[in-house]
Amino acid sequence: MQEIQNQVLLESKRLIKAFNPVRFLFYFGITVTFALLAFHFAELLDTVTLIIIIILATLYALIRDLIISRFSNKLMDQFYNHLAVKEPDMDLYIPVLEKNFQGYFLKKTAIYFIGNEMFMEAFNQPKSKKERQQSLQIKYGKDFSITLMYQDKAKKTQLCQGTLMGTPYRFAILNNDLIVKKISRRIKGEK
Repeated sequence: MQEIQNQVLLESKRLIKAFNPVRFLFYFGITVTFALLAFHFAELLDTVTLIIIIILATLYALIRDLIISRFSNKLMDQFYNHLAVKEPDMDLYIPVLEKNFQGYFLKKTAIYFIGNEMFMEAFNQPKSKKERQQSLQIKYGKDFSITLMYQDKAKKTQLCQGTLMGTPYRFAILNNDLIVKKISRRIKGEK
């Protein structure tokens, strides 16, 4: 099972750190637009300034993407390590992701299994390294349920819809046959 666990973590990290041209263009466009407007109104816009703005906006968009993906991957490891200590009988940990037009992002929740039971863990991100990680366990059933699960167009993740503490909750998980099978059984009411 440890081999499968390592694969799930590795593939989830790859999704988070994958370069997304839409995300790059989004932040590049915003940066360039604001910089051009500022320099235009200050009457400092010339060809050299334009080239510098484009170079700096490109660097900003790339570095921002890199920093966010590294932070998310470290946070995923932190969540996993915390839960492994809290629940030593945990069989499988599944990071919960958010999928939008900009790509995949780590949510502050995870799904995990202990034997035949499925749980969601909601993490409270510490504000500093000195604070201890805290989390809340929610058993699959009344407070956490999945009503629909389907494969995304890219076939990289399963998109899920359900409820968490009485509110609609949408998320994505890695598209892995074992994960899909284990979760689908819960949706159908099987053990």
